[in-house]
Amino acid sequence: MFQSARLITSLAVGIVLPLVLVSAVSAQVRHVVAPGDSLSYLSGVYAVTIKEIVDANAIPNPDIIYPGQELIIPGADPALGEGGGTAYVVQPGDTLGTIAYEYGVAIEDLAEINGIENVHFIVVGHALTVPGPAPLEPSIPKLAFPDRPWDPDIEALLEEFAWAYGVDPALVKALATVESGWHQWAVSSAGAQGVMQIMPGTALFLEDEVFGYALNEDVSAYDNIKMGVKYLALLLESTGGQERLAVASYYQGLVPTQSGVFYPDTADYMDMVMRVRDAYFR
Repeated sequence: MFQSARLITSLAVGIVLPLVLVSAVSAQVRHVVAPGDSLSYLSGVYAVTIKEIVDANAIPNPDIIYPGQELIIPGADPALGEGGGTAYVVQPGDTLGTIAYEYGVAIEDLAEINGIENVHFIVVGHALTVPGPAPLEPSIPKLAFPDRPWDPDIEALLEEFAWAYGVDPALVKALATVESGWHQWAVSSAGAQGVMQIMPGTALFLEDEVFGYALNEDVSAYDNIKMGVKYLALLLESTGGQERLAVASYYQGLVPTQSGVFYPDTADYMDMVMRVRDAYFR
């Protein structure tokens, strides 16, 4: 996961799901799924049941939602949906200005509709109403080509787990280079941690469903790399060994990738990983 757009809410190994298309309904809240969202979390935020959200959106698997997906929240506070607005839950690192820019609205309008007096202060986890139409595509800067990292201990771990899980060591090193520069103490604005930038949700999945025991991916480079390489191996298996699709899935999630949905910066990320592999590790 690199910078802000990487959270994989769930790994559906081997399952291809259709894209859920949702129409706007008057007097209902439209929520655009943000990194870290889950149906249980949205249920708490909007005071509705998970089943109501699932039924309103014909969600085939309640464990799988993905960033960018638009959901109808039935029975939520009608004030959140006034004027055809979109609900947005404030994420770590957000400012009112960045939210306003991404959705193409004025900061003043965003503050007014949400009763915000101090435009420099918003609360993480608070649901905001974004007035107007659906969000505009944000302008995403291209990734800068990274310097080649140098850490013999980290490189040895990357190679060890690449061989252990049957993944090309050059691909593993390149992905770790783009993700963190091989820095175990790197933490993204979305909460991804370590050399392989493991998201909390991904860590829980791997601990519960794959390894069967807890790991210390936040403080241990060994555990972090073990998790990341194993996860990449699972993604390669789920995408039929197609490296570019596995890398895309590592970045944006398996479900949207299998559904043919690619975020604006995904192609840049895939290309960068492959270029780094060819430049440094081939």
